[in-house]
Amino acid sequence: MSTVNRSDADGPMGESIADQRITRRAALALGGALAASAASAPLLSAVSMTGRAEAAALSGHLVIWTFFDQVKLMATQFQKKNPGVTVDVKVFPGNDYETKIRLALQTGQSTPDIFDLERGYIGKFLDTPFVEDLSALGAEALVKDYIPYAAALGRDHNGIIRAVTDNCSPGGFWYRRDVAATYLGSGDPAKVSAMVSSWDKIIALGTKVAQASKGQVHLLASYNDALMVNQYSTQPWVNGLKLTIDPAWNGVLDTARQIRAHGVDAKIDAAFSPAWGAAWNNGSVVMFAWPSWIGFMIDKKKLAGKWAIATAPKGYYSGGTYRAIYAKSKNKALAYEFVKFIASPEWQNYNLKQTLNMPALRSVFTSNAETFHDPLLGNQPVLKTYYAIAEKIPPHRPDKYSEAILALFGGIVGEMIRTNQPNQWAFDQLKKRVRNAYPELTVS
Repeated sequence: MSTVNRSDADGPMGESIADQRITRRAALALGGALAASAASAPLLSAVSMTGRAEAAALSGHLVIWTFFDQVKLMATQFQKKNPGVTVDVKVFPGNDYETKIRLALQTGQSTPDIFDLERGYIGKFLDTPFVEDLSALGAEALVKDYIPYAAALGRDHNGIIRAVTDNCSPGGFWYRRDVAATYLGSGDPAKVSAMVSSWDKIIALGTKVAQASKGQVHLLASYNDALMVNQYSTQPWVNGLKLTIDPAWNGVLDTARQIRAHGVDAKIDAAFSPAWGAAWNNGSVVMFAWPSWIGFMIDKKKLAGKWAIATAPKGYYSGGTYRAIYAKSKNKALAYEFVKFIASPEWQNYNLKQTLNMPALRSVFTSNAETFHDPLLGNQPVLKTYYAIAEKIPPHRPDKYSEAILALFGGIVGEMIRTNQPNQWAFDQLKKRVRNAYPELTVS
């Protein structure tokens, strides 16, 4: 993966991670809509009558706003395919991108034709009048073969497609084969996956690792891995403007507490901190629960081929970057052609091989399942691993509250662990903070 800022990952869920919201991701890219205007009608007509053969006849200029530098690669490939088109990609790194795009859309000043939305705040935009209806343009056909959750994250509350991605971010346990062989007895992905198929097994295994290494090596970096794995398998935090706390969180918090109490983790709770980054490369942590895009943390020159992916107790993902079309763009027809391109097997195959981003299309997973090998992961057929994980992830549409509430909860869990508070304390704290932050929600 590229080492550019990734905004795909909202961080596991820990307080420090939620605060960092790394604009990075080999995450998901989204697509926009086209509402035919008089100016765009000739282009639409030409494309519909002649199909792919006329793709080279496309012409015009597109402006794309993003926080994700890899969009430049998309633009370059789209321009190669359509020499008559120029694409101006404006990258706004850092955490102020959301504010920049919101202000531009609200004021109508210097607006882009296409703009990126990240998993952490996509739900705040999809039900606004600024985002084009892509279902009306035919986008249902584009995502028909998509991994279900990757398609669902681009839908508004009515199920209308407002944004499209080009990849998904499934997660498992990244682990060092050599370190696993020393402390777990095997570095084989199937065997390691069996060892970590439940949290009870993980806690028992982590206890043995700490004892065998005399506290120098730990199975996990942080209790946050338990939150990462479970963050989207529970019910959404808001249902009908009412805060909903899934009872399953009780078990997750119990697991987090046991991880810390039994010495399973290295107590490196701040993701992307120097200590966390070092642990990826010095062998002090056996495995990390992170999604597919996190490979940029690894020193590839020293550790190529020494890593592998094991499946976690549940399938999970983290992050995602989607492309939407500005509803008042004068270039909707051309913008939609760009969306069609990033949703195509042609682009997703190319993107997989260039950036190692996992595709959104099932067909790209299956067509590469036996032949694709990431040098970082040795000969593991990692697409088969990730595809099995991705198919188990429940598809939930985004809303404008749940990601922010998830971040609040991550911080509260950190306080709970540090001060040894009971689960109910964490839930009560969450209710209190949600009441203050979102008075329009019912909290009982």
